Amino acid sequence: MPKNSSAPTSFIPVEPDAGSLIDHHEYGRAAFPHAVRPAKWAMSDVIAQLRAMAEGDEFDGDTRYVSLKSADADNNCTIPTMWVTVHLLKPGECIHMHRHTPGSVYYIIEGTGYSTIDKYRIDWVGGDTFSCPSYSYHEHFNTGSRDVLIWTVQDLPTYAYNRMVVFQSADSEDMNFLHKRREA
Repeated sequence: MPKNSSAPTSFIPVEPDAGSLIDHHEYGRAAFPHAVRPAKWAMSDVIAQLRAMAEGDEFDGDTRYVSLKSADADNNCTIPTMWVTVHLLKPGECIHMHRHTPGSVYYIIEGTGYSTIDKYRIDWVGGDTFSCPSYSYHEHFNTGSRDVLIWTVQDLPTYAYNRMVVFQSADSEDMNFLHKRREA
């Protein structure tokens, strides 16, 4: 039978320690996530870190953001099912068009600009909120003369847990599956 270019053609045996047997009590002790404490992030700290990131050339509109991470979360998230980030876009910068499986809700902390989501355009100013459905092509533009701060909430951890995170840049035919397998 023909295979596509990404289908495996050689195989290795499964290691004997890849699975185990546990009883009812062992399952119950480990099956449910541990409690996550409330957490607080000072906006002054968030903005200070973003402004420091904006001074160098290491970050651009696509990568200049901070994640609000819970100390109790196992997967770098804010709470087990949500990921919160704050982006800083300099005047004239954008987050280039892309799409991904997680949906997003945006809150514009400050600044002016617009976003496109599939065939729609949303003009925004500080204080506005809007949503972006899962797997919609979207981009964000700073059209003002000062920095834009964008607060984003995504359900990425849920997709990541189920190994369903896909990211695609608008200038590529490649769909990147962001989950990783443990290699032997």
